[in-house]
Amino acid sequence: MVERIVAAGARVLEDSGHQDASTNRIAREAAVSPGSLYQYFPDKDAIIAEITRRLIDDFASAITPALRQAATEQPAVATGLVLGAVLDALQQHAPLLRALVDRVPAVEQQEALQSVRGRLADIVYHSLAANRQALRHADVERATWTIVEFTQHLLVRYVLDSPSIEREDFLADVARMILNLAFDIEVDQQDDQSH
Repeated sequence: MVERIVAAGARVLEDSGHQDASTNRIAREAAVSPGSLYQYFPDKDAIIAEITRRLIDDFASAITPALRQAATEQPAVATGLVLGAVLDALQQHAPLLRALVDRVPAVEQQEALQSVRGRLADIVYHSLAANRQALRHADVERATWTIVEFTQHLLVRYVLDSPSIEREDFLADVARMILNLAFDIEVDQQDDQSH
């Protein structure tokens, strides 16, 4: 029953958006009575919280292989791996992401994303620390925060806005910006070192 309600809630959000989603519409979509829905979820916000949690879990599972591989690669290769995996995971859930991102308060988004962001930050931090001699500045914490925030916002906007920029061009541009932000070497030199 919970699975039916959550799946129906996701479909209603994707089709109608947050504002037009209601427990009655979700119950209709799930083919259950509103009373049955309320046995499992007290309100629409509880359903949306569960949908968000599952979305983040799916996202974390999808990027885990790239994070593991990135941990053993040079920064240029690691950056490309992680960016590609994150973009793939976001695009896989684009309609639901679109429905949620502008409607779920920022504080709730931060709380829900905390574990995923922590994993991304760990990979970035360790990659930067391992290449400390080439960093633009010695503050690894500062560089890590900037890169994680920059990347998160830019990739989400790319998925939501669907600009007329080819995916590979976009990923190459973002990777170049990240590497130029962090390292005091030319990106071409970093690419050469990774081959």
